[in-house]
Amino acid sequence: MLTKTKFKPVMEKTFSIGRFLFYPNFIVGEFNEGVHVTQKNAAEPIRMAQEIYGTDKPLIYVSHRLNSYSMDPIGYEAISKMFPNFKGFAIVSENRYRRMIAKLERLFIKKPIAVFYDLESAFEWGETILVEEA
Repeated sequence: MLTKTKFKPVMEKTFSIGRFLFYPNFIVGEFNEGVHVTQKNAAEPIRMAQEIYGTDKPLIYVSHRLNSYSMDPIGYEAISKMFPNFKGFAIVSENRYRRMIAKLERLFIKKPIAVFYDLESAFEWGETILVEEA
């Protein structure tokens, strides 16, 4: 599954934990195989996102799950607090197991969250969330 959508990123940056694509109102994160994501090792992409979006621009995060990785679920709340403009969380995966885990993440994320098979659907959903929030 490639990062393919009609939307064009404003910027793309690769960090030690993975690749991030920055769109006008979306961040797409693609974590590397086997990485354990923590608030500490996610600090660099978080800082970049804060520089790009600030705290006012409405924002949707899309987790494009191409690889298998783990994440500290406690970090969701801290990251949400860093982005008061964070309006929704989309998860994209074709893998059945990763989609099941994504459903558990709803317990930790107190924003609209949805799971999709492709990026295009995630972006379309995100646009409806942004319109509702406007």
